[in-house]
Amino acid sequence: MRAIFVLLLAVCRPAQAVDAVLFDRAASAADLRREYSKALLQLVMERTVPEFGPYTIDYADAHMERARMLEALKDGKLINVTAYPADAKWLKSLSYVPVPTDMGLLGWRIALIDGRQQARMRKLTLPGELKALTAGVGASWVTRASLQDNGFRYVTGSNYLGLFDMLMAGRFDYFPRGVNEIFDEYDQRKTAFPQLAIEDSFVLHDHIPTLFFVSPQQPRLRKRLVAGMEAMLKDGTLERFVLEHHRSHLQRARLCQRRRIELPNRIIDPAMVARKELWLDPFSPSLGLCAK
Repeated sequence: MRAIFVLLLAVCRPAQAVDAVLFDRAASAADLRREYSKALLQLVMERTVPEFGPYTIDYADAHMERARMLEALKDGKLINVTAYPADAKWLKSLSYVPVPTDMGLLGWRIALIDGRQQARMRKLTLPGELKALTAGVGASWVTRASLQDNGFRYVTGSNYLGLFDMLMAGRFDYFPRGVNEIFDEYDQRKTAFPQLAIEDSFVLHDHIPTLFFVSPQQPRLRKRLVAGMEAMLKDGTLERFVLEHHRSHLQRARLCQRRRIELPNRIIDPAMVARKELWLDPFSPSLGLCAK
């Protein structure tokens, strides 16, 4: 009799909603920039199962460049979640989770260069002489706006992979990359480009957060991601996840030995900047990245 009662409860209980995530697809198998975000998204969705229930994660049928992705996210049919550096148009047009996915590591930028220019770069008077040189960026990247707002010269490339060819062809002087991405990029390409090098004397800090952006058509999914990210931030899971994936990158970057150039970010809500717990401080003694 009890078995029948349990069965009736199961039949009568309303079906629980399943949150279906449609995430963006990388440009190619060689583009590893999305792997961290995919792993974090999986962790956040799993963390929130007790409160929000089951979920699925699927991926867009094809890669989209940034402008196309924005339009697709507004509609929410081809893609409903991504993780990207924040710019004014995206912040205005989309819902987002106000916790940086990498705790701000992308905003610490060091540069790929032609190694034959290393000695020249070390001697630059900063920031003035660096502003006289030319950076390489993607046409729709937030980095471009940051450089422009702060008086730096740049040239744009039409696609991510082509920028590496442009650098080695001398089309620009340096290619700023986040400390969480530059070493994988360098290790992947150093054989194909023997003169490729990581500049070793300065770091740009542009305070551009990478955020989970969510289609406005998916308020429940946005609520779920906010709840998960805030919980992981509060109990230290997010910082541990960031360091698990990027401590070796921070060690290789040697930020404490570099000259720092601050690039103020005018589009980010000051309240987000003021939340110190959102931003990993690479110079904090607790991380042990700087020599005593």
